[in-house]
Amino acid sequence: MLNRREFLATGFVATVAAQAMSNDKMRFAMSGHQFRTTPPHPETGIKMTAAYGYHGIEPFQDDMPQYIDQPPEVFKNLLDEAGIELCTVGSGGQYTDPARIAETIESNVARSRYISHFGCNHLKVNLNRRVGNPADDLSNENAKILAKHLNEVGKQTLGEAGVQFAFHPHCWTVVERQVELDRVMDLTDPRFVFLTLDTGHASLGGIDPVKCLRDYYDRVAHVHFKDCEPKYSAGNGWKGPAPSQEEHNRTNLYKRLGTGGVDFPAFFAVLRERGYDRWVTMDFSAPRPGEGTVTADMDRHKKYLVDTLQVTNLRS
Repeated sequence: MLNRREFLATGFVATVAAQAMSNDKMRFAMSGHQFRTTPPHPETGIKMTAAYGYHGIEPFQDDMPQYIDQPPEVFKNLLDEAGIELCTVGSGGQYTDPARIAETIESNVARSRYISHFGCNHLKVNLNRRVGNPADDLSNENAKILAKHLNEVGKQTLGEAGVQFAFHPHCWTVVERQVELDRVMDLTDPRFVFLTLDTGHASLGGIDPVKCLRDYYDRVAHVHFKDCEPKYSAGNGWKGPAPSQEEHNRTNLYKRLGTGGVDFPAFFAVLRERGYDRWVTMDFSAPRPGEGTVTADMDRHKKYLVDTLQVTNLRS
């Protein structure tokens, strides 16, 4: 049984924790991929995102082909009607081929100009896929070429649209593993190149997401949440590389929050400790056959955020 001093101390800690949680500044978004099986897409997903109390949505450019080439006001009106915001729009490009860097700069600047009309301050970007011998994908020479191109694109998106270029360490791309991430971060200019840190992709590639968040916090523009199996956890000694995409095609490597591969309470503690005030995206694709329904997924996402992470600023 607690004595009076211990009881008061426990109450004080609980009060401080509750105040910290009530002062959360981060905003929460849903990935547009979650709703690809709920037509019309993305309109149904926008309505569902709002109904679950999220602050915004993060579509990839392929989620909104009917809007991306129209004036931004067209899509903004749709979001305004639902009462949510645009987190960012996912982009891509080819960053290791000098012959294609001009078109990559052009496409990312165009996408940055588009999202700037929504008040977005970062562009989430997937790098190109690994090819050939994985050991050669990010050789010293290729790393220097990649870093040079990332600097060029980031300088342009910031200068032309005021938007930070935030690349996404991702399974099966040229930056998947810890050594690759560290090398690229060392070679790039922190004024122009930022991170979208995905907890699931980081873990699968052998990157400890909690350590990565601490190490590179000042360059983290955006956070994605997804889980993985515990055997792919840094806490269990997993160092990568990620399982193959063929394996992912057979069995979904991206797991729901709470599966156990990612220490979300520790990750979230760092966000709170640092007063993180940017976006956290629930980055999930629609369930595969046999994995349940989009509605069940949405219920689980929110339950985990509210019950486990004690998130209090989702709208009711």
